[in-house]
Order: sequence, then C-alpha cells, then structure tokens
Amino acid sequence: MDNLLDTIRAAVAPDATDDIKAAGATACRTILTTLEAKAGEPLAAAVTEPNPMATMVSMLRGVPPEQLLDLAIARLRSALPAGTQVQQVQPMKFHLVAVPPLARKQP
Repeated sequence: MDNLLDTIRAAVAPDATDDIKAAGATACRTILTTLEAKAGEPLAAAVTEPNPMATMVSMLRGVPPEQLLDLAIARLRSALPAGTQVQQVQPMKFHLVAVPPLARKQP
C-alpha cells in the first residue's frame, strides 16, 4: 500500500513525467478497486501494483548526475548512527613524472 501512495505522490508532483502520471493513475485505480470490493467477494479487476523500480527510475530520469550523487551521499550519511564523525575526503593528488622523449634509431 505504501508503494501505491508513493507512486501517487510522485505523480502529482509538478515535474512528473507522463510515465509517472500513468503509474499514479494505475495506483489510484488499484486503491479504488480495493475500496469498492465487498468483504468475501473477489475484486472486480485484477489489482496490480506498479513496479517500484520502474517508477523510481522514471522519476530520476531528468535529474543531473551531481544532484543524484548529493542525494546518495545525504541518504548514506543519514543512515549512520548518531554522533558518527565523517572524515573529510582529501582530493586525489597525482605526481607528474617527466619522461624523456624516445631516441630514434639511426638506419
């Protein structure tokens, strides 16, 4: 049921794509069919939940990669236990080594 509600929330967002809106409409129909069913009777139509992975991928389709990385980092940090200190990441350093040009062999 939570998947259905999450799908509907994503579908009513201002930046929802047509695919997300279609998944939201399907989720609404599923909930409506379930609510209209009488106890002990079969459902009038097959109740199918939208694929949560497909819904998530379609929601993230237009998000820039930098924003996705920031979201992933924030999510991982929120999963850490309270009071955990995260070390500052040091930038990568490359040492450049001068290589002398190759000498040509004389014919």
